[in-house]
Amino acid sequence: MDQLPYPIDGPRPEVAFYARRGIFTSDAFFKIPSQRGYTDFDDLIQNGLTPTMEEEAANTFLQEWLWFALLACVLNCDINSAEFYNNKNILHTKVLNEKLHQWVERERQAQTGASTITQGRHIKASMALVSARRFLRKHLSFEPRDTDNRPGLRDESKLAERTGNLAHKVVDTTLTLSIAILGEILQRERRRLSRGEDHLEFLRDPDDEVRNWGYSRYCRDLLQSNGWCPSEIRRLESTMPGVCEVYYASFIKPPNPDGHVDCDIWMCKARRPKDSLHMAMCNQKCGGSVGLREEEIAKIIESGQTPLVTWTAAGELECKAYDLREGNVRFGAISHSWADSILHIGQDARGGNDRRILKCAVVKMQNDFNRVINNKCFPASRENVPFWVDVLCFPRQAAAKTLALRQIKDIYNKSGAVLAWDRDLLLRSKTTEAIEMNVRIRLGDWSRRLWTLLEAVLARNLYVAFKNDTLSFQEIQQARDTARDDLFHEYHHIYRAGHPFTEAIWKLRQLEDSATPEYRPQRLWTAVQFHLVDEPENQAIILASLMGLDVTELRRIGGPNEDMQIVAAKRMAKLLDLMDTTPGLGIPAGIIFLPHPKLMIEGVPETNGYAWAPQTWLTRQAHTYPLYMPLRKAGTIGKHGLLVEFPGILLHFPDGPIQERKFWVPVNQSMHEWLKVEAHQDHEQEDWKTFWEQEVCVGTELTIIKGGPDAREQWDVGVLVREKGTMRNGQVRWVEILCRVWVRLETNSDVIKRLVKGFRENSNPMVFGTKLEKQEWCIDGG
Repeated sequence: MDQLPYPIDGPRPEVAFYARRGIFTSDAFFKIPSQRGYTDFDDLIQNGLTPTMEEEAANTFLQEWLWFALLACVLNCDINSAEFYNNKNILHTKVLNEKLHQWVERERQAQTGASTITQGRHIKASMALVSARRFLRKHLSFEPRDTDNRPGLRDESKLAERTGNLAHKVVDTTLTLSIAILGEILQRERRRLSRGEDHLEFLRDPDDEVRNWGYSRYCRDLLQSNGWCPSEIRRLESTMPGVCEVYYASFIKPPNPDGHVDCDIWMCKARRPKDSLHMAMCNQKCGGSVGLREEEIAKIIESGQTPLVTWTAAGELECKAYDLREGNVRFGAISHSWADSILHIGQDARGGNDRRILKCAVVKMQNDFNRVINNKCFPASRENVPFWVDVLCFPRQAAAKTLALRQIKDIYNKSGAVLAWDRDLLLRSKTTEAIEMNVRIRLGDWSRRLWTLLEAVLARNLYVAFKNDTLSFQEIQQARDTARDDLFHEYHHIYRAGHPFTEAIWKLRQLEDSATPEYRPQRLWTAVQFHLVDEPENQAIILASLMGLDVTELRRIGGPNEDMQIVAAKRMAKLLDLMDTTPGLGIPAGIIFLPHPKLMIEGVPETNGYAWAPQTWLTRQAHTYPLYMPLRKAGTIGKHGLLVEFPGILLHFPDGPIQERKFWVPVNQSMHEWLKVEAHQDHEQEDWKTFWEQEVCVGTELTIIKGGPDAREQWDVGVLVREKGTMRNGQVRWVEILCRVWVRLETNSDVIKRLVKGFRENSNPMVFGTKLEKQEWCIDGG
C-alpha cells in the first residue's frame, strides 16, 4: 500500500503477493470466477467463497479477482501483475499512481459526452465496482459499530464467525484492506472523470452516506489493540470519510490506552484527568494563580459590554470592558473543553471551579494571541492583544449568565483569532505535516464537545495551540487542497483527512456566512451526532444557539433544586416549539425515525404531546440520512401530533401474528417486487411474540412509513405504525408509532423464487402490501 503515506505513528503494513504474474485483461473480472469453479456469479456475491477453500487458494483468488482484475476492468486496459511485484514477494503499489494518471489522460482525450461506447465502458466498470464492493462488505469486513438497530452485527464478533464460513475467517486481513483501499481510490478518481454523465441516474455511483467499502477488520483490530475506547472507534469509523483515512489514523495511540476496560460503544467510562494540565506542567516559578472578582465581571456584562483580559508588562492580570458591537476591537478568544481539565485549578466553597488560572497559562495565551493576531494584522505592534477566556470572563450569577450567553456569538464570530486548546495537543510539538496534525485534532477531546462545536461554528479565524506553536485551519485547508489537486502528491489519496471538520460541520459553518441559511436544523442534527455534553440541561441551549435562536426563554426553565434530566426534557420541548414557530427553521420530518428514549415523560406535563420526538439529539447515529435526506421536508406541530409527509406501505396481514421480526412483503400482483423488512422494538430483550400480542392489535390497520424510496444496496429506516383515525376527510392518516423497522428491496433472485413459490402454494392468507407513494401523516404525540 505504498501509494499511501506512512500511517501516523506506525509502519506501513506489507501485503503479500499471492497472484500469478501475468496479464489481466479488462474483461477478466467477470471471467475469473467461472475459471475457479464459481459458475454462478450472483451466488458468489451472495454466499461468498466455498467454505472448504484453503487459505492460500482464497488469498490468491481474491487478489487476482478483486485487485488486479478489478483494476484492469475500471481502467479499461491490460494490467501486468509483474509490475506490482518486488523481490520480497510483496505487493508493490507505487506504480499505481502512474496507471491512474495514464487513465486520466486517456479519458480526457476520449470523445466527450455520453456516447454509447463511453456509457458502455462506464456501466461495465460500475458493475465491477458494485460487485466487488458488495462482496467485500458482505463477507470480509466488520459491520458498523451501530446503536441504531440497523440490521447486521451489533457485537464484537467477526462476520466470518457469524456466517460460519471458515474460508472468510482465514483470509489475510491486510489483503482485504488493500482491496478496499484500491476500490475506494478507483471509485473516487472515477467520479471526477464522470461528472459530465452525472445527469444520467443509471450511471451514478453511490454517495458517501455509508462506508461503501466496509469497515476494515485490520484497522478495527489495530485500534482495539492500541487501546482506543470502543465509543471512539465508532466515532473515528463514522466520521472519517473512508477506509483510506481510517487506515491512516489507525496506528495512533490514545492518550489513556489502559483506561477503557469498562467502556462500550455508547459511553467512555475512563477516568478523566483530575489535575489541570498547567498544574501538572507548571514549574512552580510562575508565581501562583490569578482570577477576577465576580462582581467586576457581572457589572461589565450588565452594562452591555464584554470583559476582556490582558497580561501586562508588569506581570499583572488586567480586565477592561469592550463594546464588541462597534466592530473595531482587536481581540482573541480561547475555546476549550472543561472536561479536559486544562485551565481551572481548584474548587471554591460550593464545590465548583474557583475561576482561577495559573499565571503561566495566562502568559502562554497572551504570547500566542500576540503572535497570531499582531503578526497577521499589525506586525509592528508591541501591544498586548486582549482576549476572552470563560474561566475568567464568564459570570456565575443567573441574570448575568443569560446576558453573557447572548454575547457568545459576537465573541467567537468577531474574534481576530479563536485559539483551540486541547489537552493532548498542548503536550505535542507541531510538525510540518498539516494533514497529520488535523487528524490528531479531530481525534482530540476538543472536537468531541458540544460547547466547543458552537464556538468552532461561530469562529471565522480558528487556530489550534500546540506546545511550541499554533496551526491555523487555513493552513490545514491549503495542505488539503494541494494534496487533492496533485495525483502524485504523497497525501493525495487521503487528502480528505485534511478536512478541518466533518462534512456536516463544514456545511453548518457555511450557513453562518449565508444571507439566507437553509435547512439549519437538518444540518445541525447531522453535525452533532458524536458530540458530548456533560450537563444534559445545556443541550437545548447550545442547539438553540447554533440555530440562531434567543436562549432567554430556555434559560428561564428549571430551578436549582430540580432534577436536571427533567429540566433537559422541558427545555427540549420548548426548543421544538421555537423551531416550529420560527420562520426558516421548522422541525425536520425525519425526526420521527430517531430511536428511543422519546421526549414525553410521564408526570411532566410540559412534555405531553412529544411522543414522536427524541429526548436527545446526541444519539451517535452513524447513518444520519433518516433526518438529513428528506432535506426539504419539514414537519409541523398539530393538535394531535407532528404532521409530516412520507411514502408508506399499507400492510395486509393474515389473521394471526407474523412469526418473526424479519419478513418479506410483495408490493405488486406480479410478485416480482418484494421488500425485506426487519422490525426492532425499543426493548430488545422483549421477544417478538410478546411484543406482537401486547402492542399490535390484530384487526388494526398497520402501515410502514418509509424514510425514502426503495433502497438497493442499503437499508432504509422506517417506522411500523397502527392507525388511530383519519383527518381532513381522510387525506391525513393519524397513526401511533409501534417500533422502528429497516426496509430494503430484495434483490436475491433465489429468495424471490422461494417467496413466490410459498405464496402460491400456501393456502393460508399471507402478508402483502400496497404502496402509498405520497401520504400525509399525523404522528401521535401521546
